[in-house]
Amino acid sequence: MVTLQMIHFISSALFGVMISFMILVTPIVFKVLDSKNAQSFLRTFFPRLFNLGLIVSGVLIILSFQETIIFYKITSISIFFGFMINQFIITPKINKYRDLELNNTKGAKKVFSILHFISVFIFIIQLILTLLIIFT
Repeated sequence: MVTLQMIHFISSALFGVMISFMILVTPIVFKVLDSKNAQSFLRTFFPRLFNLGLIVSGVLIILSFQETIIFYKITSISIFFGFMINQFIITPKINKYRDLELNNTKGAKKVFSILHFISVFIFIIQLILTLLIIFT
């Protein structure tokens, strides 16, 4: 029972961090900072956000394996892999194609937009998964 409460607590904390980023950080960054500084800030912020997500979802995995409910295991692992994919695969490519776009490389903007969409999609799926953990 204590483990289950910890799983819900950790999931709630992770959800709070993620939703805070979406509703507080992102809109403010683009309103307050110019394009160059916003880019610099986000390139510093995202790896830290994703690393925090990796650590917290790693703790969720450990806790979920102390429970018999398979849903928690699968969901925690899915959240973890979402952060891993964003951190180590998608974000470096997003940065690369954003730089190419700024250098007016043909086709870079389209690739950047697709990669950014995939990253946001994964993030939203992770948000939904954390909510499912919290409310089950």
